[in-house]
Amino acid sequence: MEWLELAYNARGADLHEAIHNQSGYYGIKAPPSLNHRYIFEEVPMSLVPIAALGQRYGVSVNGIDAIIRLACIIHNTDYWRRGRTLDKLGIKELSVGELTRYVETGERE
Repeated sequence: MEWLELAYNARGADLHEAIHNQSGYYGIKAPPSLNHRYIFEEVPMSLVPIAALGQRYGVSVNGIDAIIRLACIIHNTDYWRRGRTLDKLGIKELSVGELTRYVETGERE
């Protein structure tokens, strides 16, 4: 709510009200079908690697995994196989420290 007020001067009694008080959101509607890039691009290219990182390093990703599974069912597609895997990204074998260094510096040990 603090960010909405600072960035958009949107205020409200709660987050729901503050978002609805931000005029920039007026008229924005959800996609008319489930065959939309929000699913077929974002799931394999964003959610799959995020979930894979969580699984690799022991972080629960049950919510993200559920979204990926639903997308697989909706599109009859294996987004786990089609998506950006840790192996495809070349970071499958990195430790947490090595991954952190890679993210911060762009260098591998």
